[in-house]
Amino acid sequence: MTQDALLQELTMFISTSKDDLLAEHYAPQIRFDAHEPFFPLAVGYTLFRLAGQSPSSKFMINPNNGIVIEYAIWWDWEIQHLYELEHIWVYLDATEKIIRVEASAHGSKYSLELLDGSLPLKNGHIIVYSEPGKHGFASTPEFFGQFTDYIKANCSTNAGKEGIHTCNLFGADAFGNPTPLDHRLAKRYMQRLAFVPLFEFIHIFELSSIPIIPWPQLQAWIPKRIKWWREQLPHLVPHLELICLDSGDTLIDEETEVKEEGIVLEARFIPGATELIQGLQNAGYTLALVADGPVATFENIYRKQHKVWNVFSAFAISEAVGAEKPDPRIFQTALNALNIMQEAYPRVVMVGNNLSRDIKGANALGLISVWLSWSTRRSHLPADYSEIPDFRITTPIELIDLLEQIEIKLPRLQ
Repeated sequence: MTQDALLQELTMFISTSKDDLLAEHYAPQIRFDAHEPFFPLAVGYTLFRLAGQSPSSKFMINPNNGIVIEYAIWWDWEIQHLYELEHIWVYLDATEKIIRVEASAHGSKYSLELLDGSLPLKNGHIIVYSEPGKHGFASTPEFFGQFTDYIKANCSTNAGKEGIHTCNLFGADAFGNPTPLDHRLAKRYMQRLAFVPLFEFIHIFELSSIPIIPWPQLQAWIPKRIKWWREQLPHLVPHLELICLDSGDTLIDEETEVKEEGIVLEARFIPGATELIQGLQNAGYTLALVADGPVATFENIYRKQHKVWNVFSAFAISEAVGAEKPDPRIFQTALNALNIMQEAYPRVVMVGNNLSRDIKGANALGLISVWLSWSTRRSHLPADYSEIPDFRITTPIELIDLLEQIEIKLPRLQ
């Protein structure tokens, strides 16, 4: 289903019932920062004429002989995770005059008043200000001034840190368990939209300009929206297709190898390699082992001893391929096993310790080459231009942050 078709579904629930018209009439105006990248998409309303539990939040609502209009405001994104639901509560007295306004921010509910105790109204309409990126509400822009460093960090260095939101009403039960890749792609989407807020709230957004529908209809629609985003992110977000890893002195310390008739029986990981493998797996990267040597060596080390064979989606081992690095055939064995076409080679990373084999071979195919200089058993001086790596790291664990930086800067997908 296309995005337009999903959005069109919302309009089917708009009506001219008394409750709908009441919710539309009192819909607030929200003011956003000049650099804000995310704006509301829909509103689910609930009218309270009797005290009761909010169906879209954790709060109890008491109209006190009047009416409370609860606006559950939906964004596809906030700067740290996929999907955002914030609330505004408009309290009316028996004559339908606004007597109180409350709003949510960071899981709490606050009464919104101006410094003189009056309500944030202009020409009879509520005006609230949205926290840049995170969208918690306040009655004045000055409120955010006491948190500027915190807000700036959320919108920049901490962008995307939560991936896909799996708390509150719409967790994994509603739309399925997000995979590590789902989380990573959502994170990269937000990181590419990271910004520095100006704290100039020049964007004026009328909630009445988007669908305002009964909450049950919006609640039923939201899981479909999240599922749609999960399906679209691999096509929208530039990301690394494959991480190819060498073995000796890249993951395994060659000095610790115990051999018998040319076959390695066991060997220890180099410092940080275990954490690297776990980190790559947790981030949802696809991994391939691309190494020179007998197949039995790597089965002994990775399958039998360290039991991490299954973290690799492909294997290109020289004995089985019939070629050693830098021969392109060994790299292409891994690429072909995962149906990675040549146009995607610039989104494949090769990590190794050997400039003349790992780096030279990766460069020749147009892969991203990362040289791990942890060991001194191989030359640290490129013989020529073909052996100059795109990136250098000194310890395995540095690769995690490097891949993030590479991925954020990848060209947009066509």
